[in-house]
Amino acid sequence: MNKVIFRIAKTEAEIQQCFSIRHSVFVEEQKLFKETDQDEVDNIAIHIAALDADNGKVVSTVRCHEANDGIWYGSRLAVPRDYRNHPSQIGVRLCKLAEKTVANRGAKRFLAYIQTQNIRFFEGLRWRKIDNPVMHFGLLHQLMEASLFVVNKKTEKSVTKKVQPAYAQD
Repeated sequence: MNKVIFRIAKTEAEIQQCFSIRHSVFVEEQKLFKETDQDEVDNIAIHIAALDADNGKVVSTVRCHEANDGIWYGSRLAVPRDYRNHPSQIGVRLCKLAEKTVANRGAKRFLAYIQTQNIRFFEGLRWRKIDNPVMHFGLLHQLMEASLFVVNKKTEKSVTKKVQPAYAQD
């Protein structure tokens, strides 16, 4: 796999592949869930996928959903072990596309409960910690918030990031 395409999952088959990836990470590898990680959020979530450009197969995923008016949550970022060091930085690209996606849908805040071992990864994406870690699904998680708005130094105006429909990364 040389090229990866990042976009919102378009078909039921792609969403099912997202579920399969999540199952391999959260049920089989991390043993966070006994049988399935799927829940009621999946019915309202936007599923974002990283696809192998050669065969269209989903190789990683993340989901996001609006919990309250303008308050969005990201969850279930799943990058299988074989893809965690891919040169396209799959986890970074999925998170950035999730941020852009929710910003374009009017998000005022974008939050996620992050496993504590992944805090530094998200801090590198300019997410910030909120409060103290809490138990979430039997593991310690840190609530974090994305920096959805960037400040233009010349005008000191906040501008919302705009989403690109899909892009490929080598």
